[in-house]
Amino acid sequence: MRITIFCFLLSLSLLLNFGYAKPRMISLDLSGQYPIKIYQGSEINVSNTFDTNLYDLTITKTPLSQEILSVSEFATGQSFTLAFSKTGTYEICFSKEKNEDQTCLNLDVLKRIAA
Repeated sequence: MRITIFCFLLSLSLLLNFGYAKPRMISLDLSGQYPIKIYQGSEINVSNTFDTNLYDLTITKTPLSQEILSVSEFATGQSFTLAFSKTGTYEICFSKEKNEDQTCLNLDVLKRIAA
């Protein structure tokens, strides 16, 4: 009986932890591993960790340069959460000054395979 209760509580704990997973944090400071890889439908949290505002932040789907999101000014400390429903390669681009060259990060959205 004790083993049954233990297994039930363990299963419930695992289910609750996986059911409420937090979005993956994406920092724009280029300190992580690139390209960033996530699974289709997974949420990411994009955060401005710089000490300054960022400008002309865009997210595009390559190779067609289809714009998904555009933010003219992304304040320091600001963040947003989004999920990608389609697989493929995306670019997150921004500049540290208005009307300057952009820095771009690649984001690969991989097909989720059911176990």
